[in-house]
Amino acid sequence: MLAAAGRGGVTFDRSWTFRRDDDSPDLMVEVTRLAGESDTTQTCGKHAPEMCPETFKSELSALLRDAHRSNVGFDRAWTFRCADGSDLMVEITRLAKR
Repeated sequence: MLAAAGRGGVTFDRSWTFRRDDDSPDLMVEVTRLAGESDTTQTCGKHAPEMCPETFKSELSALLRDAHRSNVGFDRAWTFRCADGSDLMVEITRLAKR
Protein backbone atom coordinates (compact mmCIF):
# COMPACT_ATOMS: atom_id res chain seq x y z
CA MET A 1 0.00 0.00 0.00
CA LEU A 2 2.86 2.38 0.79
CA ALA A 3 4.60 1.60 -2.50
CA ALA A 4 1.38 2.20 -4.45
CA ALA A 5 0.80 5.46 -2.58
CA GLY A 6 4.36 6.62 -3.26
CA ARG A 7 4.00 5.88 -6.96
CA GLY A 8 0.68 7.76 -6.99
CA GLY A 9 2.11 10.96 -5.58
CA VAL A 10 1.20 10.66 -1.89
CA THR A 11 3.55 12.87 0.11
CA PHE A 12 5.20 11.20 3.08
CA ASP A 13 6.78 12.91 6.11
CA ARG A 14 3.17 13.57 7.02
CA SER A 15 0.65 12.51 9.60
CA TRP A 16 -3.01 11.62 9.34
CA THR A 17 -5.50 11.61 12.22
CA PHE A 18 -8.44 9.22 12.27
CA ARG A 19 -11.33 9.91 14.66
CA ARG A 20 -14.48 7.79 14.67
CA ASP A 21 -17.77 7.85 16.57
CA ASP A 22 -17.77 4.06 16.97
CA ASP A 23 -15.56 1.90 19.20
CA SER A 24 -12.45 2.52 17.08
CA PRO A 25 -9.71 4.39 18.96
CA ASP A 26 -8.59 7.83 17.82
CA LEU A 27 -5.30 7.24 16.03
CA MET A 28 -2.52 9.25 14.43
CA VAL A 29 -0.44 7.68 11.67
CA GLU A 30 2.91 9.23 10.79
CA VAL A 31 4.90 8.19 7.72
CA THR A 32 8.50 9.40 7.67
CA ARG A 33 11.02 8.97 4.87
CA LEU A 34 14.29 7.51 6.19
CA ALA A 35 17.84 7.89 4.92
CA GLY A 36 18.57 4.73 2.94
CA GLU A 37 21.52 2.38 2.99
CA SER A 38 21.68 1.08 -0.56
CA ASP A 39 23.62 -2.09 0.26
CA THR A 40 20.95 -3.28 2.73
CA THR A 41 17.88 -2.57 0.65
CA GLN A 42 15.62 -4.93 -1.21
CA THR A 43 13.21 -4.34 -4.05
CA CYS A 44 9.60 -3.86 -3.02
CA GLY A 45 6.66 -2.21 -4.67
CA LYS A 46 8.26 -2.58 -8.09
CA HIS A 47 4.98 -3.69 -9.60
CA ALA A 48 2.67 -1.77 -7.27
CA PRO A 49 -0.20 0.13 -8.88
CA GLU A 50 -0.62 3.85 -8.34
CA MET A 51 -2.81 5.09 -5.49
CA CYS A 52 -4.01 8.69 -5.22
CA PRO A 53 -3.89 10.53 -1.86
CA GLU A 54 -7.65 10.23 -1.28
CA THR A 55 -7.64 6.47 -1.90
CA PHE A 56 -4.60 6.04 0.34
CA LYS A 57 -6.32 7.77 3.27
CA SER A 58 -9.51 5.77 2.73
CA GLU A 59 -7.66 2.45 2.48
CA LEU A 60 -5.52 3.29 5.50
CA SER A 61 -8.63 4.12 7.53
CA ALA A 62 -10.26 0.80 6.63
CA LEU A 63 -7.05 -1.08 7.44
CA LEU A 64 -6.81 0.56 10.88
CA ARG A 65 -10.42 -0.26 11.73
CA ASP A 66 -9.98 -3.88 10.66
CA ALA A 67 -6.78 -4.10 12.71
CA HIS A 68 -8.54 -2.72 15.79
CA ARG A 69 -11.34 -5.26 15.42
CA SER A 70 -8.67 -7.99 15.20
CA ASN A 71 -7.00 -6.77 18.42
CA VAL A 72 -3.85 -5.41 16.80
CA GLY A 73 -1.97 -3.18 19.26
CA PHE A 74 -1.16 0.38 18.30
CA ASP A 75 1.52 2.76 19.67
CA ARG A 76 3.95 0.89 17.46
CA ALA A 77 6.37 1.62 14.62
CA TRP A 78 7.40 -0.34 11.55
CA THR A 79 10.31 0.28 9.18
CA PHE A 80 10.11 -0.52 5.48
CA ARG A 81 13.43 -0.38 3.62
CA CYS A 82 13.14 -0.65 -0.15
CA ALA A 83 15.47 -0.13 -3.09
CA ASP A 84 12.90 1.97 -4.93
CA GLY A 85 13.56 4.97 -2.68
CA SER A 86 10.67 4.43 -0.27
CA ASP A 87 12.60 3.75 2.93
CA LEU A 88 9.85 4.61 5.39
CA MET A 89 8.98 4.46 9.05
CA VAL A 90 5.30 4.16 9.95
CA GLU A 91 4.20 5.02 13.48
CA ILE A 92 0.66 4.47 14.77
CA THR A 93 -0.24 6.16 18.03
CA ARG A 94 -3.43 5.98 20.08
CA LEU A 95 -4.56 9.53 20.87
CA ALA A 96 -5.96 10.67 24.21
CA LYS A 97 -9.71 11.27 24.17
CA ARG A 98 -10.83 14.88 24.10
